[in-house]
Amino acid sequence: MSLVRRVLVARVGVLGALSCAALAFSTSLAADPWADRVVSFSAGTGGSDGYDLASSALGSPTRFTGVSFGFPSAVTPFSPAFERTDIVSLGLGGHITVAFDEPVTNDAANPFGLDLLIFGNSFFYDADWPSGRVGGFAGEGGLIEISADGLAWHAVPFLAADAGYPTLGYLDLATPYSDTPGAIDSDFTRPVDPSFDASDKTYAEIVAAYRGSGGGLGVDLSLVGLDAISFVRVTNPDSMGGTPEIDAFADVSPIPAPGVVSFGAMGVLAASRWPATPRRARATKPRAGSAGALA
Repeated sequence: MSLVRRVLVARVGVLGALSCAALAFSTSLAADPWADRVVSFSAGTGGSDGYDLASSALGSPTRFTGVSFGFPSAVTPFSPAFERTDIVSLGLGGHITVAFDEPVTNDAANPFGLDLLIFGNSFFYDADWPSGRVGGFAGEGGLIEISADGLAWHAVPFLAADAGYPTLGYLDLATPYSDTPGAIDSDFTRPVDPSFDASDKTYAEIVAAYRGSGGGLGVDLSLVGLDAISFVRVTNPDSMGGTPEIDAFADVSPIPAPGVVSFGAMGVLAASRWPATPRRARATKPRAGSAGALA
């Protein structure tokens, strides 16, 4: 074989390998970290009127809200989502079950040992309006159960679905009451450090402490001894009171291992944060870490 032919064959081989790799990468991008399907839903009794659209709990958490009401608002820990298409309300006896097309796994690389995030419309009371200083917390509970197969259910202890760290939609807003979106999105697959105590903190201090996270309630699958789940159920038992609202469910993104090769050099857009969309093989973590609930 001539030198020219050998070079051509080698180049074709390399290009073919790169094309296959790019195809595999783009296929993985078709997956997403959000709950994909509503399996069952009952609004219960006494829930928030008009907030009974179960599909509101699918897809990404809400970043910007209030447009249909004439009060456009960025979602911040002091200003939660409130559109009827943003959240679904669970009255007494109500429940919602959602499914993930790609399992949520108990991954050793997940930050703070947390694997699943649940977003409600909890918020902080503002003790220094409109500057934003925490003067209290509002959340409305919700019993959480998780399952690998939708048949065997495990109640998650100590946590309530609508009582996690309040949602933060953007990282670059100067005020917690902005009527325009920010330019830098938070990461809805990155949990807040569960040791963070927001008491008496300012809005700026909260944003800094979130460290890029979009908030949410963190759940560690090892609390119930599971390696992976595909189903999450939130229930509002008659005995609990309150009407929890649910916005979204997200699979936590693992922290990339040092030295992982980026596809950016091949023209594929590389994320500047922890990857929220691509899925990969994950290592199971042998631990029973913290739950990530906001006290």
